[in-house]
Amino acid sequence: MFKRNFIFLLLTLTVVIVLINSTNNEEIEIIYYSNVNDGVILDDLKAISNLNLDDQFVILNLWASWCIPCENEVSELKILSETKGYSVIGILVEDSAENGMEFIQKNNILYQNVLDSTIAERILIQFIWSGIPTTLVLDNNLEIIFSINGEITANEIIELTR
Repeated sequence: MFKRNFIFLLLTLTVVIVLINSTNNEEIEIIYYSNVNDGVILDDLKAISNLNLDDQFVILNLWASWCIPCENEVSELKILSETKGYSVIGILVEDSAENGMEFIQKNNILYQNVLDSTIAERILIQFIWSGIPTTLVLDNNLEIIFSINGEITANEIIELTR
């Protein structure tokens, strides 16, 4: 009897905590950092002609034209691409090159993007990713040092790379 009452009490307490937390009106942004790809070297990126390996960090961003969080982070990626020490490369995933080009033009994106699905696939099979947006931070040896699932900001990336 005690065990059943104890379980009922725990269940009730859990429900109360969930209800209290769900009434919080603050917007909570969830970003998932993972070390699953740490140490993976993406040598195939060297084939991308505009890649500046003099920069300290390469920011590799997986995106699609239909992805709202991807569109939200475009301005942040532009900031990074204009910041000394960072090169930004977008890779179009699960979308057509035509949609990708339209998205790039609509958002006035000047940083480099890979729209060719064959080239993108050759790069994507080298590491683990689980949806978009996904952002990888690489050092100038093209070694992955951070994997981030979810929408990012320039300040988050800058803080990570200090």
